[in-house]
Amino acid sequence: MKAEDLMDEPDFIEPDAAIEEVVEEFKGSENTLIVREENKIMGEIHENSLLKAMIPEDKLDEESIIGVLGISFDQSYVPDTAEDLMNSHEVTISPDTDIGEIAFLMDREDIRSLPVKEDGEIIGVVHENKVIENFSEGGE
Repeated sequence: MKAEDLMDEPDFIEPDAAIEEVVEEFKGSENTLIVREENKIMGEIHENSLLKAMIPEDKLDEESIIGVLGISFDQSYVPDTAEDLMNSHEVTISPDTDIGEIAFLMDREDIRSLPVKEDGEIIGVVHENKVIENFSEGGE
C-alpha cells in the first residue's frame, strides 16, 4: 500500500492564525492541520495540541502540564497563534512511498501525519489512523 492510497485532502493554516481560527478549522478537518507559509511547510497541529490553549493560566505549572501533555513546559508559555501550537518538522513523502516507510518515518520523527508532496506541491496528507487501519499491509 502506498501513500496515494492512504492520503486525505490536506487542511492548511497560516502560522499567524489565532487560536480561535485553529479551533474553527478543526471543525471541518481530519485530525491534523498543516501549518504553511508561502507554500513552505512549517509543521503540523493535532487536535490534542489544543490542550495547551485550554489549560487555565493558574494551572500552568510544569508538573500539571507534563502530566497532561507528556512534555516539559515553559511556565510563562501561553499559546496565541497556530505557530505556538504546532509541532515542527520538515518531513514529506511522495505518493509512491510505501506504508512501511511511512510508519518508520512517523515513528522516527514522532509525528502523527505526513504531507504528501508531488512536483513541489502538497497534494495530500497521510494520518497515523490510516496507517494503523491498514496495519496488515505493512509488510508488503
